[in-house]
Amino acid sequence: MKLKLNITFDSGSEQQVIAKLPEFAKWEKETGHKTSKAADVIGLWDMLFLAYHAAKRESAGKPMKNFDAWSDSVEFIRVVSDDSPKVLNPEA
Repeated sequence: MKLKLNITFDSGSEQQVIAKLPEFAKWEKETGHKTSKAADVIGLWDMLFLAYHAAKRESAGKPMKNFDAWSDSVEFIRVVSDDSPKVLNPEA
């Protein structure tokens, strides 16, 4: 299970993270929801939670703000779809 999230911060900087199994397991533990029902219950807080923990994992131990301070700096968050057309080699 993977979910690509694009985060735009108040500063204008952007970051793309991929929430993977560890983030979904933490989300299940925190919320009591099951990932099999995620499409029915996921909201903005849930996306922020997944994005924060994915960014924390991807930072490889570098210091990060705590969740509340980090989420206060987020201006926009969206799911990035993998449904975009693939770029093909014109000679193919």
